[in-house]
Amino acid sequence: MAGVYVNDEGTWKLPKSVWVKSGTWRVCKNVYVKEGGSWREMMKTVDLTSSKTNFNLWSHVGSPTQPLSLIFNINSNVTISSSGTSGGYRTTAFTVGNFPNGSTVIINNNGTIAGGGGDGGVGGSRSVNPTAGKNGGYGLVKGSSRSYDCTLANNGTISGGGGGGGGGNAGAQVSNVVGSGGTGGKGAGISGYAPNQGQAGSAGGCTTAVPIAGGGTSCGGAGGAGGSNGQDGVSAGASGGKGRPAILGSGIDIAISGNIDGGIG
Repeated sequence: MAGVYVNDEGTWKLPKSVWVKSGTWRVCKNVYVKEGGSWREMMKTVDLTSSKTNFNLWSHVGSPTQPLSLIFNINSNVTISSSGTSGGYRTTAFTVGNFPNGSTVIINNNGTIAGGGGDGGVGGSRSVNPTAGKNGGYGLVKGSSRSYDCTLANNGTISGGGGGGGGGNAGAQVSNVVGSGGTGGKGAGISGYAPNQGQAGSAGGCTTAVPIAGGGTSCGGAGGAGGSNGQDGVSAGASGGKGRPAILGSGIDIAISGNIDGGIG
């Protein structure tokens, strides 16, 4: 392959940066090589200045098919979050993606990367069982089986989503009435209840029978609380949703940990 490589203890690798001297030394933001008569980008620096949801870095930089050395800087005012669900889970906020073998990716995070919180389960009623809380989402994952180096310098915040609380049971039938169960609370997350806090489950409803039917009151059970960052939601009549860690760490070298809420999976 065409390009500039350095020998690192017997293994040839793409360099992570190239410096040039123009009066003073400075790092090159973009480096091109000529291959087969055509110029292609070998080294690239990208600054993210606006907030994103369900972000894929590989797609953002043009889905490269040749090895690339990438420095990706996330500005301090930027938030990368998740929206929507996939397979019962809140979607991942930031996926590094399918970079070609031999690439190097450096992520300098100065902003916020936040997995979403799961929704709470629905409370039970006379003829309906309570439902389980939904699952939270990861903050950052590599998301590729390809062999490339990925390094994270986190000077901002990365958080995982909390699971939603389980729905509460319906109350016992009293005369001809059944109190409804409470809704489970949402898990922690920007796409959830709050960035760092799960929501309390709601109280069950109470219904009083009319005297002609014998009177009496039936009250449903409360819904479970939503989980904090990376934590499962609380079970009630149905189970709580699963929380997910801030970083699914496989394949990511964490050079600077910064503020990580929800742990590393």
